[in-house]
Amino acid sequence: MSVNTNEYAFSDVEVRFLDRTISGFQGVSYKMTQNKVNIYGRGNKPVARGRGNKEFEGTVKVLQSELEALQIAAGKGSDICDILPFDIVVTYELEGGQATTDTLKGCEFTEQAKELNQGDTHMEVELPITISDIEFNS
Repeated sequence: MSVNTNEYAFSDVEVRFLDRTISGFQGVSYKMTQNKVNIYGRGNKPVARGRGNKEFEGTVKVLQSELEALQIAAGKGSDICDILPFDIVVTYELEGGQATTDTLKGCEFTEQAKELNQGDTHMEVELPITISDIEFNS
């Protein structure tokens, strides 16, 4: 049995949105869920399965300086929740390997909060996003 020693690390990920690579990105998470239910008929075992809507959500974690850049992009008198829908492109690429790209379509920020505590050396900000679709391996 051979062991694959090449796994994606944080340094192998690039996140781009609003026409720039986000250098102060600290994390990204996103998911798609779909409600699936068993449908019963005769007997006590499912005879079919119903599928509901797909839902998409995620979070981008950035440094405070990136949040300030987003605030500037939103414009004076606005906040980041006012930014029009945009795509987020997440690329995973191992050194010397093939890139895998996921595209989060129609993203919008849904919340903005700040927190800094005594002893912190920098500020990380989690920004929840709503997503209209995810193109995996796009």
